[in-house]
Amino acid sequence: MDKVELGMIMKARIILHNLIVEDERDSYDLAIDYGHVEDSITEPNVRRDHHPCYAVYLHRVVQIRDPNIHAPLLSDLMKEIWKQHMA
Repeated sequence: MDKVELGMIMKARIILHNLIVEDERDSYDLAIDYGHVEDSITEPNVRRDHHPCYAVYLHRVVQIRDPNIHAPLLSDLMKEIWKQHMA
């Protein structure tokens, strides 16, 4: 397809979408009644301690960014990729 055809298709889709939205607009139910929101808001559950998995993740990030660990990992990865492509 060329750009002109794609442009016409996209414009037709947008027009149809807008017609559908306009037709169904009155049937939408609001999920939230904004007049009564202030009294019904619950406090968020915020934790100050870190999950153990997060500590493991941070430890791995520090290891990977260490040049003495990163260089051998990169070399091993390149060797493995070459081995996969040569087979």
